[in-house]
Amino acid sequence: MRDEHVPLAAAALALVLLPFALDLVGLPLRSAVDVVVFAIACMGLNVLLGHSGLVSFGHGAWFGLAAYAAALSQRYWFPGAIVLPFLFAIVFVAAGALLSGALILRRRGVYFSLLTLALTALLFAIAYRWTELTGGESGLGGVTRANVLGLDLESDPTYYWAVAAIATATCYLLWRFHRSPAGTVLVAIRENEERARFLGYPTNRYKLIGFVLSASVVAIAGALSVFNHRFASAEPLAVAFSGELVAMVVIGGMRSFLGPALGALFFILFREFLSIWTPHWLFYFGLLFVGFIVFSPTGLVGVAGRVLSPFRKRIIEAAAMAGRQIAADAKLPQIYRRDAASEAPVLLARGLIKRFGGIHAVDGIDLAVKDRTLHALIGPNGAGKTTAFNLLSGLFPPDAGQIELAGRSIAGLKPEDITTAGV
Repeated sequence: MRDEHVPLAAAALALVLLPFALDLVGLPLRSAVDVVVFAIACMGLNVLLGHSGLVSFGHGAWFGLAAYAAALSQRYWFPGAIVLPFLFAIVFVAAGALLSGALILRRRGVYFSLLTLALTALLFAIAYRWTELTGGESGLGGVTRANVLGLDLESDPTYYWAVAAIATATCYLLWRFHRSPAGTVLVAIRENEERARFLGYPTNRYKLIGFVLSASVVAIAGALSVFNHRFASAEPLAVAFSGELVAMVVIGGMRSFLGPALGALFFILFREFLSIWTPHWLFYFGLLFVGFIVFSPTGLVGVAGRVLSPFRKRIIEAAAMAGRQIAADAKLPQIYRRDAASEAPVLLARGLIKRFGGIHAVDGIDLAVKDRTLHALIGPNGAGKTTAFNLLSGLFPPDAGQIELAGRSIAGLKPEDITTAGV
């Protein structure tokens, strides 16, 4: 087995052993299902939080929407079924995430987080007050399971293994996604979104892909949860539930593939056992969360790594660029290839002007770059060299002036579009 497959094998083994381990400590099979459900939800959230660097405080909305969608569709459209309500919930949430993500992802950083927070608060208010549809504070009961391919899902053991199978498939798909080109671009966005754009990647499009995938995986968890408890309520739509999901991811280890699942297991065990002794268990969980943020930002996975590090063989690696190799016969991409040298300028800028308030950063610059030539831009600090490059690369649109690449105007285009054009 290759090392890269170890997380998948570990996940499969954990799913097999989980119900027996929890039984030994006196927890019912339904708690084992809860662990798997929360693990799926946390791994879905981590597509944004750990891999894309987007902090969402509203992912409980997708969990709750999926639960309601599955329960309501079973009641009104697919009575007695479980597969169709399950699939409908995922599609419904994916469509909602696509529409809302296109709006929310227009903002970055704290504004993105606040918009996700506002979304879940809005949905909670609707679900809590629309009692005719959602049952309000009483919730929505009457959810049933069904026989699927001869399997009696009314039986808790059978339902657990069905959930475990879905979790295994979800885990494999996420594992493939994180190693795909799209998953790699999301990591690049997390590290430096501006640089990713200058490499030609439309980062907003990739973030939307990650947002929809993340919400869809959380929807899987929400639909499985409603069939586990046979009940849908507005609780997952509350802001506190979204905060708990974030806490699970952070405590488990958001830079690890299986860390969020470990955080979900820790949360369930902490809740089940501490709630026996005190009704204020969530307060102590909050203190623990703060402790991890301060003393172990890498979560339980980081703690385990530090404990085991003395017993592991230390590998000293050179700098990342040291192993980079460029083949002598490597071909230039077609967009940068020109058939023959030309005396006419390939890149031409005329009368570029850029002001920041009362500061004239660039005032009437002209630039002509011929094919197969090298140029240097020299000047003292504050002369406008960086701003000039930012205008040419698309980071800032010029206030006035023209920029042409091979006769085509590229002034005001996005950085990724300018890169695609050949810069």
